[in-house]
Amino acid sequence: MDRSDAVPLDASQLKKTLDEAGLSDRWARLGTVAGEEAAFLLQCVCRLDPAERILELKRLETAQAERGAGFLGMLPDQIPDDLPVPTDLAASLDAAVRLAEIRAANLEALAETMPQYELSFAGNPVSFRQTGTVPAGWCLDIDVHGIRAALDFFDAEAPTQEAARAVAEMPAFAQMIRHRRELGYVPEPLIDADGFAWCLLHAASSDPIDEIWKWLHPQNLFDLSDLHRYRADYRALIDRLSEGGALAGYILGAIAPYSPKDVVFEDTLSFAVGWGIRGWATEETGGMNIEHSKDHTAAMLPTLVHETFHRLQVFVARPNPEIGGKDFDRITSYPFERIEDRRLYRALCYLMLEGSATFVASEGTEDDWRDGAEPALDILGRVHSLDPTAEDDASDEILHDGLRSNGPFYQFGALLSQAIVEEGGASSLGLALQEGAPFFIEHGMDLLGDASPKLPVNLAAAIAALREKISP
Repeated sequence: MDRSDAVPLDASQLKKTLDEAGLSDRWARLGTVAGEEAAFLLQCVCRLDPAERILELKRLETAQAERGAGFLGMLPDQIPDDLPVPTDLAASLDAAVRLAEIRAANLEALAETMPQYELSFAGNPVSFRQTGTVPAGWCLDIDVHGIRAALDFFDAEAPTQEAARAVAEMPAFAQMIRHRRELGYVPEPLIDADGFAWCLLHAASSDPIDEIWKWLHPQNLFDLSDLHRYRADYRALIDRLSEGGALAGYILGAIAPYSPKDVVFEDTLSFAVGWGIRGWATEETGGMNIEHSKDHTAAMLPTLVHETFHRLQVFVARPNPEIGGKDFDRITSYPFERIEDRRLYRALCYLMLEGSATFVASEGTEDDWRDGAEPALDILGRVHSLDPTAEDDASDEILHDGLRSNGPFYQFGALLSQAIVEEGGASSLGLALQEGAPFFIEHGMDLLGDASPKLPVNLAAAIAALREKISP
């Protein structure tokens, strides 16, 4: 029997054929993979012509990493050097077994490293209950156009490079890429529109190498493997998310109580796809990479509230008087003469911004937030004591210790926010943002009293001096 003869068979037919060929023991070794998936995998392997094409998987893994769509060492490499070449049906089964083992190891590592990444759809109805009154004039546009365009691209008869590039340049994906590139701590290479278009083309491809690559890991091709696999479910999901204004009403109702009364908020919330980052915000829009939560609304909604509150912060928080626009830089910078003042002020602002968004979205518990207090103050102390002649990279590295993976700045800032709201009501949080980060930190720590670690005297004096300098 030629290896290609297995291609058109379903799982039951394939098992029968392999039994007749005396290969049932090898088929049994695929038992960890569901029957139809095992048949699909073996059929992909048997379609490789010549058989040596299986070695292209290693080159594909390298090409993915070179375009900024790799796993940055957070997840293990996938393709070994000794992958069997499927020269006949028996060898094809051996190759399929090895690929199934790789996939199992990939999913285990993903579950351990990124437990918040949902691997499948729950199948539950997606519904939103408005949590509060939406103020007059407030508006939030839900942008699913990028996801819909990617799904349409997958369904096209002949996907082209030009069409892939057009999808990659849509606003949601362009802003997702912009956010990633501007973070400062994601290692190079950083994905761009060309890299994202390359991922789209391979995700849409029916070539057996691309089919195997998508099957091996949901996060291959910058998570577009996942979008392609569940494309019907994603279509239904984005239709529901953009239907009737219910999601916008939920989010606006959740953040409005924390805003000063005179603010009118109009903005966009974008859904995109992106490896390793669940939520994001830029000068143009808040956003979420939809594949991280799928239809698990309990995981989705806090991220959407968090990122939209970031956009409200830009309308509310004390700005740098020399910068216009609606970017975080308008909030996190101030024209102090001394570089040490600028660095400390930036760190205080990020603690305020990330912490208040974490509190409003109710992410974590009070115990979690308390655990972040001492590490956050330690990071502030390290920023304050940094030699003024040090390179900015040194300051950035310290700051990122507070921000990586929802770190101490998120937690301690949420604890301070809780204290402010408990003392002055929900809108007092927005008023504290208006006063600026030094006031926010001082006021929150005063309210916590003995429940908070104490600031070193020199750091407390530096924060007080910054508050005086930005006071009108």
